[in-house]
Amino acid sequence: MRITKATFYLHQAAPQVRSVSFSNRGSLQKVRPGLSGLFSHSEGMGWRDNFHLDFTAPGPAPTYRLQLRLHTDGGLDAYADWASGYSPTELEWEAKKVLATLTPLVMGVDAFDREYVWQRLWYAQRFFYTGRQPLDTLDRMLWDLASRHARQPVYRLLGGARDAVPAYANFGGATIEALVASCLEKQAQGFVGGKDHSYRGVAENIQMARQLRAALGDDFILLHDPVESYTCEEAIRIGRELERQHYGWIEEPLQDYDILGLQTLCKALDLPVLALEWIGAIGGQPFNAAPYVALQATDIVRQRGIGITGQLKVAQLAESMGVPVHGGDPHVVLAIHNDPLFEAFMGLRPEPPAEELDCRGTLVVDQGVMRIAWRDVPPAEPDWDEAARSAVMVIA
Repeated sequence: MRITKATFYLHQAAPQVRSVSFSNRGSLQKVRPGLSGLFSHSEGMGWRDNFHLDFTAPGPAPTYRLQLRLHTDGGLDAYADWASGYSPTELEWEAKKVLATLTPLVMGVDAFDREYVWQRLWYAQRFFYTGRQPLDTLDRMLWDLASRHARQPVYRLLGGARDAVPAYANFGGATIEALVASCLEKQAQGFVGGKDHSYRGVAENIQMARQLRAALGDDFILLHDPVESYTCEEAIRIGRELERQHYGWIEEPLQDYDILGLQTLCKALDLPVLALEWIGAIGGQPFNAAPYVALQATDIVRQRGIGITGQLKVAQLAESMGVPVHGGDPHVVLAIHNDPLFEAFMGLRPEPPAEELDCRGTLVVDQGVMRIAWRDVPPAEPDWDEAARSAVMVIA
């Protein structure tokens, strides 16, 4: 099934009111007590700034979405939304740039040769300065094509280690009492655990951890994600308290670039340290995970591999060195055995009616687990003639 052509369809989407706000997520302020020099979101400290600056358009503006289609000679095509925006001209030239630089790299290639495509576009990041999005999108397009061709969900094509994984939820609040109430709500919804994003500093976060454990009981999994708001010394101090409160892990306690600090922290604590979310997002996972694992600078690798193919590489690298991963695509999570929990940041997802399911599968989060519900039925393929007729522009 060889890729023969690439086409972009520029569609008009629903109008939106454009707005941007300084107060949307809070400012960046020093983490209390303010002596470390570290900054974090003031929202995660339990307060918002008095200063507000908001810009809102007087009314709705037209929006547009750019859809990429990779034609094949095998009866099925790969497709996905590529970009969206308010300017059809900018999206048109984004499509032309991709057609001139990236899609020629996959012309004539078998659509099932995903590793070849992944490797070639991996190097395109360096030589064409593409960033990770094109590789991520194209890799997922080819896995989706394989899923529809085989009439099996991706996790089964990857090997299928299990059918369900325990799920935890994120919780929050402006005060410790609000955090506890939010976590109790997640427990009542059936989640096996909960994770905070609290940047209140060591003293208040210790108080929070104690109150959470007292309220949630010993069997509920508690996870702490301070998002780079500690020094190494502070992380050791609170980590020892989290050990006493039987926490599952501490996530992103230091900047990922502080590899020696993370190494020191991992040696000092029995509590697992999870790292590499940020450096993985902007850099080169799967390959930049290897030195951290080798130097024992993380106990759990945050899954940020590029595409389905890249995530599988991260998981297998970590597995070969006896290290868990966490946070991947649901299909990857079900296809491996070393990701212990699913982060249900989307909340509960009930299973849809059977007639709405197809072979690609649908994410389900309920009864404390994540799973993929599916049926051996192919989805309806796009009507490409209609897509061309209704498009603002077809770019090929």
